[in-house]
Amino acid sequence: MSSSVTRSTSDVVAELQKRTLARSNASMDLSSSTYLFAAAVLHVFSPSNLKPWLPLSSPINPAPDLFGASVVAVGWRHLGLRTLKPEERRSALSFLWKLGGREILRSVLAANPDRLMTPIQRAFDKWLAGDRSDLSNMSFDDLVSTGQLYDWGIAEFGGLPDRAKFDVALRRRSAVSLFEHLVDDSFVGREEELQILRDYVGVVEPSLWQRLRGFVGPGSRPPLVLYGPGGVGKTALIGKFLLEHVNAPTKGWFPFAYLPFDSSSLDVSEPFTILVAASTQLSAQINDEARSDRSTQEFSFLVSEYRDERAQLRQRASNISAQQERLANYSGAEERLYVAFGRMLERIASAAGRQQKAGAVPVVLVFDTFEEVYYRTKEDLFSFWQMLAVVQKIFPSLRVIIAGRAKPNPFTVKGEHPEEHSLGDLNQQDATRLLSSLGVDGASATVIARQIGGSPLSLRLAARIAQSEDASRGITGLQTKRYWLFDVAPEVVQGSLYTRVLDHIHDEDVRALAHPGMVLRRVTKEIIRFVLAPLCKVTVLNDERAEELFEELRREHTLVSIEDDDALRYREEIRRPVLLLMKNQRPDQVRTLQSAAVHYYETEGETLVERAEEIYHRLMLHEDSEVIATRWLSGVEQYLTSAIADLEPEQQIWLAERMSIELPADVYDKADLSSWERLIGRKALETFRFAAPDQVLALVRQRSERTSDSPLFAIEARALLALNRTDEAERLLERALDGYPLMANRGRLAELLWLQIQVNSQRRRADDALDLLVRLREVSDTLRSPLPSIQTLTETIIRSPESAKASLRLALVNKLALLGPAEIDKERSLIRLALVSLGVEYPQTIAKLLPLVVHDFYYLMRRSRADIEKALRSPVVIENLAPHGLPNDPPTAALQRILEYFISKLIEGEQEPQLVEAIIMLLRLEEASLSGANLGGLDEYRESWELNVVTEVAI
Repeated sequence: MSSSVTRSTSDVVAELQKRTLARSNASMDLSSSTYLFAAAVLHVFSPSNLKPWLPLSSPINPAPDLFGASVVAVGWRHLGLRTLKPEERRSALSFLWKLGGREILRSVLAANPDRLMTPIQRAFDKWLAGDRSDLSNMSFDDLVSTGQLYDWGIAEFGGLPDRAKFDVALRRRSAVSLFEHLVDDSFVGREEELQILRDYVGVVEPSLWQRLRGFVGPGSRPPLVLYGPGGVGKTALIGKFLLEHVNAPTKGWFPFAYLPFDSSSLDVSEPFTILVAASTQLSAQINDEARSDRSTQEFSFLVSEYRDERAQLRQRASNISAQQERLANYSGAEERLYVAFGRMLERIASAAGRQQKAGAVPVVLVFDTFEEVYYRTKEDLFSFWQMLAVVQKIFPSLRVIIAGRAKPNPFTVKGEHPEEHSLGDLNQQDATRLLSSLGVDGASATVIARQIGGSPLSLRLAARIAQSEDASRGITGLQTKRYWLFDVAPEVVQGSLYTRVLDHIHDEDVRALAHPGMVLRRVTKEIIRFVLAPLCKVTVLNDERAEELFEELRREHTLVSIEDDDALRYREEIRRPVLLLMKNQRPDQVRTLQSAAVHYYETEGETLVERAEEIYHRLMLHEDSEVIATRWLSGVEQYLTSAIADLEPEQQIWLAERMSIELPADVYDKADLSSWERLIGRKALETFRFAAPDQVLALVRQRSERTSDSPLFAIEARALLALNRTDEAERLLERALDGYPLMANRGRLAELLWLQIQVNSQRRRADDALDLLVRLREVSDTLRSPLPSIQTLTETIIRSPESAKASLRLALVNKLALLGPAEIDKERSLIRLALVSLGVEYPQTIAKLLPLVVHDFYYLMRRSRADIEKALRSPVVIENLAPHGLPNDPPTAALQRILEYFISKLIEGEQEPQLVEAIIMLLRLEEASLSGANLGGLDEYRESWELNVVTEVAI
């Protein structure tokens, strides 16, 4: 040991003695501290194997002290490894640095040459060696590991990048973190496809970039669609392209958002969910100046405003005079949000240009796994295409890349059809290169590539088999030709290959579970123990063994993906061909497994995703549709869209009746009348969302015949009312009511009567409307919820002369007393209007209900144009405020304080008519009516497809 190190050691010993004496209770002695220093330079360590930094005069057991100074290392529990607590590590490293800088730290590190080289350990060792980190060349995982060094306090010692620049690099690289695992050294070929992407976005050659400092073709272009079968490498191709430019000073970088539709947070029918996700990713890629830019703030503000406006449009009682006005306001709110997003993209592109001194920077939105929305109705997708059109009109340099397994149904954006490119197999040369990069020797790679073709997925499966078998003559026993002439379908080849891969799984139990397990879409340790294991004759006696098997299956990355709840989902491009083979070869086993899955989910399932799996397996078993219908829950739709491809036409129709699915035209033609009404009814209600009643009529009039209590009567009548074609609406409703069966759906009958009342209102036939309200009240009294009666009585009171109101108000009070908490919360605006119609005679009812429904009234008043100041200065308000007087607040804040004060007085027992009159007068500022509303309280009489449309349409 050199003299400098010897002196340092002496200094350390002396300092450690001082530190030990200074410790309260002297919890760690000198010898234990040398272990602490050794652990301080290790990411993870085993207390039993850790070697001390300094030589000890006698051996000790450091475990008790080390356990107090450390915690279990996340991700390393299975090896019994620990890591120092942050405060202990920072203190120890600071002491060592002050003692002798890197030289001392290196000597401490040398005490444990067999340390585990985790990514964080490699980052620390690299820093300790004096290597400078080049942020532009670091992967996301490297950046995350380096980020840990900042938490260790290493930045204080120098040698790390500036923290602000590091954070920018980390945010930008996080956008491509997914692709770093897909685009490895085995990525080959695809030069033609990469060039298509470069040309579309406007990327130029590096030599040209240095002169132009800009992208070419900044004008508007329609979306670029890349489609190809599962496993062909669509996501890897996009990832390769984005990785080229995520931090490319010689090529130019562009902001982008990667938005896969298999994410539960994205809803193609609600484009604002897409814009929110995109804005989060885009703002993370630009500097603080741009992130705080006015347009970014404006967009964030408008998102909040949009949500609030949607909430306002969901009020049944409102100042909207007709439903068409409600839907027009809804469309206007969406368009304002899209325009704000486009303006934000302009500013983001400008910020990206300033950062690299370039112009004409595009912004790229990548929509991957488009097959997840492939079966959605064109009405559902209309708002998505409309959103893209509005945004691109504001920001023409928007580039949209769509990737999916199948070509989307025809669409246009701004009247232009998309640019479409099919992604096919690799050529022979690239297929051979891929196999070689995966460890297959040259001769075998050539033979295998010639045998199975150029599907990247098939090639990767074959490479795994070649690692365990002699593949010099290809994959033996694999049929790729039929009758030596016709190619076997690629999915059949892939199914056969994966069956062979499964045969090479080392754990016998995992191997026994994996193949039959493909019948299921989703696996948990409970599914392994109670469904798969008994049928696969695998002994799983406890949860611990089930978890071991689950973890082994989880390591099969090419087989499964990991869900948000840590369940495993079989990859569809693998599962479907294997399932096809199993259904042909072992149909009884398939049915047995599906039945077992149904039983498990029926008895043990608690979540929506579990209910969806139960319904899926019932559909696969072709169970009676009425039985399956009893198991339906709202919300399962998002988990069943991808199941369509597995189902027979009859089951597809059943599912389409309950969720947004576009079926081929011939399926609609062949559907029986009742099924057709459900299918078209869903599409018609979705079309209402775009304020297009003429298109609604075109849909429902494709067939003239109707079932006796058809839901299409009400939908068609609403469309006619929206078009002011009241004569036609009246004739239609008379036809529906005249033929309405006595024992049919009473909720639908009530809805038809309410629409007939609206017809008479538009035609100014007040007496006829009152007569119909009497009939509607009789029907409403037979319904399960009191809400239809409450709405009917409220409307009747509003329309009736004062002499007739007393008995109506008493009836309304009795109905209001029947309301449950959920009904009150759902229909707050209707309840407020009902309370206003009661007048001053029922203060106790107002005192009971108003506190439960008044909160969103205050918000509505902030957006109202009513003369609040004038109302607050009215004599009845001033009189009830005495002796306090008007508060010195802005009008809306003063309104809230005054109304809360009045309500508290009412609750405390002060129920003078003047006080109730003041409360009612203030509530009337809402200017609410039921003119633009449908009849409430009918959910129990509607089918699931009616309940799943946007609330603005249903309300």
